[in-house]
Amino acid sequence: MDYYVLACDTGREDHNIGLLKKTVRRLLPGSYFDAWSPVRESKEFCAKTWTMQVRPMLPGYIIAVSDTELWRIKKEILSMSSSSHGFLRNPDGSYELKGSDRQFAAWIEENKGYFRPSKVIIDKKELNPNDRIRVLSGPMKELEGRVTSIYKNTRVSVEVVFLGEVRKLTLPIEVVEVVKEDPLPEGPLFNVQDQD
Repeated sequence: MDYYVLACDTGREDHNIGLLKKTVRRLLPGSYFDAWSPVRESKEFCAKTWTMQVRPMLPGYIIAVSDTELWRIKKEILSMSSSSHGFLRNPDGSYELKGSDRQFAAWIEENKGYFRPSKVIIDKKELNPNDRIRVLSGPMKELEGRVTSIYKNTRVSVEVVFLGEVRKLTLPIEVVEVVKEDPLPEGPLFNVQDQD
């Protein structure tokens, strides 16, 4: 199986997933295909009450998996919608995700693109910006990174590297543990080993 990333207009991910599935089914009949625009549940304070909201993890991106080389129909996929911007490419010109990007996409597939908060609670008073954190359980288990901001003691933003760029991932604060040992190297950290 190979993984791909399709760029599209933010807010048009579900529309493009539907068109992508129809296009692949029409042009590559019998091939395995699935796609997600990953989302996460987040507890938010709105109108004087706490509610669970569903928010995109990677706005404007679709993760796709197939047993067929999707890049062969890249022109048809690019032209399927005015909000579709086509597949992202690696520096070597290939379209299939590699290394830690591939592992990240496989993790999204494993969770079917939907991430609920984990239920490990820590003493929130200990957590500060620039602390190194490690997720203890749930779909984001083993994620490590540096806290960039804390919002009302309900969630934290953590820097990770995906598709060669630093991206911020928001986590419910219950899923993190402060890690005080070992100094954190400079820059963002996503604790996944590269595998080609």
